Amino acid sequence: METRANYVLVGSCVLAAIASILIFIFWLGRSELSHKESTYYTYFTGSVAGLINGGPVRYRGVSIGKIGNIEIDPQNVERIRVTLLLKADAPIKTDTIASLEMAGITGGSYVELTGGTQSSPPLEPKQPGDIPVIQSENSSLQSLVDDAPKLLGKLNQLADNANNILSPDNAKKLSETIDHLNSLAANLDGLGPDARQAVANINGITGNVNKQLPQIMDSLHQDTASVRQAADGFNKVAADLDGILAENRAPLRDFTGNGLSEITSLVSNLRTLTETLNRVADRLDRDPQRYLFGGNGNGVDPNHPFASGISAGESK
Repeated sequence: METRANYVLVGSCVLAAIASILIFIFWLGRSELSHKESTYYTYFTGSVAGLINGGPVRYRGVSIGKIGNIEIDPQNVERIRVTLLLKADAPIKTDTIASLEMAGITGGSYVELTGGTQSSPPLEPKQPGDIPVIQSENSSLQSLVDDAPKLLGKLNQLADNANNILSPDNAKKLSETIDHLNSLAANLDGLGPDARQAVANINGITGNVNKQLPQIMDSLHQDTASVRQAADGFNKVAADLDGILAENRAPLRDFTGNGLSEITSLVSNLRTLTETLNRVADRLDRDPQRYLFGGNGNGVDPNHPFASGISAGESK
């Protein structure tokens, strides 16, 4: 009787445990069925080393899903297609950008989603049934990894140039240059008092110039004012001359037309008269008696008007 009761108790416990397991499995399956995920594609042209299936997908640092599949794009072997399994309520917009980021010091990578403004529309597939594609870009870390070979090449070139600069010949020349600089510094130290005196003289000249500069500027201003006044006076005189010429234009025209010809004739006559007077003066100087009373050189011409007076005087 007791043995049969033990069997019933053990069977009841086993059935209760099996029922509990079935209930848990049913609840877990229902939870998984109620949890919906949205599938997206993103493509990377660089290396995706460190990225694993099931890795995290974060939106500005917040986990919103996981990585599904990582494979080479069957339509373009130059890029890698990464499948993203995201929460149904994840805010994926048309301007959302995917990039690879380093997960701390462990060396693992994850997909970081950035961008996505509030006013942008949700990302939709191009055609019904297609999987939406999130645009991607290289992260700063990826760019650094891609440019690392170029950077190493430049560092090697820089090291080679440094070795060439620090060659024995150049090192010797550099030492000689340093010695020359030391000698120059010593010479400058020897010229210290004279150099200081020269600097003091220059400072004194500069101070005098600064003191006299206001007076010089005032003189320049005064000279400028005088020049301006003179220019105004010339302008006034020019204006007066214009007025005089305007008022006497007709007389000036008559003078230039007739008066100049008459003046020319007068000058010609005066020139002739001057020549005649010069000849008379010459004759008077040579023989004034003959010129005044006439004669042939042997005596007074008796027909001259003054001949009788002269003869009478001589007879007396």
